[in-house]
Amino acid sequence: MSAIVSLHVLANVVWIGSLLSVALSLSGGSESGAGTASALFGRRIYLRLAVPAFAVSFLCGASVLGMALPSYLHAPWMHAKLTLAIVLIAIHHVIGARARRAANGQAKAARGASGLGIAVFVCAAGVVWLAVTRWIP
Repeated sequence: MSAIVSLHVLANVVWIGSLLSVALSLSGGSESGAGTASALFGRRIYLRLAVPAFAVSFLCGASVLGMALPSYLHAPWMHAKLTLAIVLIAIHHVIGARARRAANGQAKAARGASGLGIAVFVCAAGVVWLAVTRWIP
């Protein structure tokens, strides 16, 4: 079980870090005027890092959850943590779609990417806080 948890943590670090990198490359490219090159780089990061890391993270998380489901069902902090994780998954797909559209030349798709990056950071920080403290205010 500890090997799965370790792999899960590593996959989460790569997943969240790559999502932040994609958001940064999309927002930086639109500001500097090098939108297409920056968007292509962001799309490459998304496909080669974010998607595989998300898949590993999801599988490991589902495994850990499945092994201790009865205890997690009665933990309010876990419900909040999973809600934030679902929001992160949704943002993951929005960032990926924007990176694809921006890489295909639609400059407007990169707008708001910095806000999405902030949302990723806030949700990820919330997940970590809940996982570490196991506390709901």
